[in-house]
Amino acid sequence: MGNYTKEQLASRITNLRKVENVISKYAFLTYYKRFDEAMQKFWCQSTAVPVLTTNDKKFSGYQSIYHYLVEQGEEDTRTGNEIMRKLFPEELGNKKDSEMWGAGTAMVHTITTPVIELAEDEKTAKGMFYSLGSCTEIDPEKGPKAYWVWEKYAIDFIREDDGWKIWHMIIMTDFKTPVGENWAKVNLAPTGSYYSAYTPSIT
Repeated sequence: MGNYTKEQLASRITNLRKVENVISKYAFLTYYKRFDEAMQKFWCQSTAVPVLTTNDKKFSGYQSIYHYLVEQGEEDTRTGNEIMRKLFPEELGNKKDSEMWGAGTAMVHTITTPVIELAEDEKTAKGMFYSLGSCTEIDPEKGPKAYWVWEKYAIDFIREDDGWKIWHMIIMTDFKTPVGENWAKVNLAPTGSYYSAYTPSIT
C-alpha cells in the first residue's frame, strides 16, 4: 500500500466501491433480462475495444459482444417463452413476452468474493469474482429445467467519462450440472481453447 494522503485514499476507496458496483449492477440487470441496458451502461464503447472470452469462444468489439449477450439472450428468452406457452396454454397462452418474466428462463448469477486491484492512476482496475449460478432453461418437451452453474470472472475495468466500464471479461465456467445430479459425473460446461471445465479425471 502506497503512502497516500487522506484525499488520495478516499478517492481510491470510492473508486474501488464503484468498480465493485459495476459488476453487481450488471448481474442484477442481466437477471431481469435487461440485456441491452446492461451492455449500454456497463461495457466500454468510447475509449477501448472490449473483449469477452468464455471457455470456448472469444468476442472482440462492442458489436460482436452485443450480438452474443443481447441479441442471442433476447432470442433465447423469446424461444423459451414460446415453448412455455405451448406447454402451459391455459396459464400462459395469451401472455406477451413482457408479461412472462419469471415464468420461463431465469439466469441468476450471484457475484461473490471480490478481489479488486486499482491502478495507481485510478484509470483502470482488475477484478476476480466467483459466481454461484442457479439457472433455469426450457426443455422443449418438459418445460423448465434447473441447473447449477459455477463460474469465475476475471475482468479488466476502464474508467470512461461517464464512469467505470467493463473492458475485458473472461467467464470461466467450472461446471454446469442439472440440479440433483453429481457434477463430478455430469458436467455440461464446455472445455475449450480458453478454459477447461472441471473434470475428476486426469488426462
